[in-house]
Amino acid sequence: MTSDAIPTVEAYFEALGTRDLERILPHFARDATWTIPGDPALTPWAGRRTGPEEIRQSLTAFFAAVEPLAFELGTLVEVDGSVLAPGRYASRFHPSGQVLESEMILRFTVVDGLITDYRVFEDSLGITRTHLGEEVGANR
Repeated sequence: MTSDAIPTVEAYFEALGTRDLERILPHFARDATWTIPGDPALTPWAGRRTGPEEIRQSLTAFFAAVEPLAFELGTLVEVDGSVLAPGRYASRFHPSGQVLESEMILRFTVVDGLITDYRVFEDSLGITRTHLGEEVGANR
């Protein structure tokens, strides 16, 4: 039996690349959870969201504040419906205009071809500081 978890995540990434919410949101279950570490008062796309409308709010805030400059995925790994997606990115954050390059791991749980849980593991402090225009350490 072949799992649909990796193809589901790949289709999500393809949709995400368009920044078109109407292409992105159908990849999520109605009760999906979306968790990005950080303080939503400082980075409006951060926090825990549930369901397509809250995910839409997070993505809308993210698209308004983050300009992707580079995005590179490593090999996706699936175990029992969970997919780990390691990668690297460079983004310009607005309104600061500062750029952050960082690594991340995204974890997806997929059930019946839909994402039911999405979690980001990344440098949330570096993101917040870059977004706000604060100095970020030289080792980043």
